Amino acid sequence: MIGAILSDGVSSEGQVMRKLGTVIPSMVLALIAGISVSAHHNPGYYFDMGVAIVHSDVTAVSFTAANPRGRLIYTMADEQGNETEWIAELPANNMMRRFGVTGDMISPGDRLTLKGNPGRNGATMLRVTHALLPSGEVATFYAPQGSGSLQDLQAN
Repeated sequence: MIGAILSDGVSSEGQVMRKLGTVIPSMVLALIAGISVSAHHNPGYYFDMGVAIVHSDVTAVSFTAANPRGRLIYTMADEQGNETEWIAELPANNMMRRFGVTGDMISPGDRLTLKGNPGRNGATMLRVTHALLPSGEVATFYAPQGSGSLQDLQAN
């Protein structure tokens, strides 16, 4: 006889197969969930983190300081002079407050200069790292990055 019959009438091979039938699907589900979470929380999935660009003279449309992410929608002229709407991703409201950025610092119609990482594949998205506000103050959205001076707004 290949396997011993246990007191509940199931062979030891049957118990192993039953356990594998539970473990393997659980492992596959964990792997799939891990890939999804990694993409969601990795800014490099959506933005080119190796490049920093500067958008000068943009116009704020709306600014939302919120959790889990802040959002700035702005317009700027493209190469042909057409107004293009961009979406800027910002950190969570609690992180922005740590760096002195509050929900009332940017209003619709404000003219700004923004520095950040561009969206991949031509997406009109920007992960903003710094902003020159109408007050002349330089806001830093992620730290440690810069000194809070105009030098922080230089592209690389």
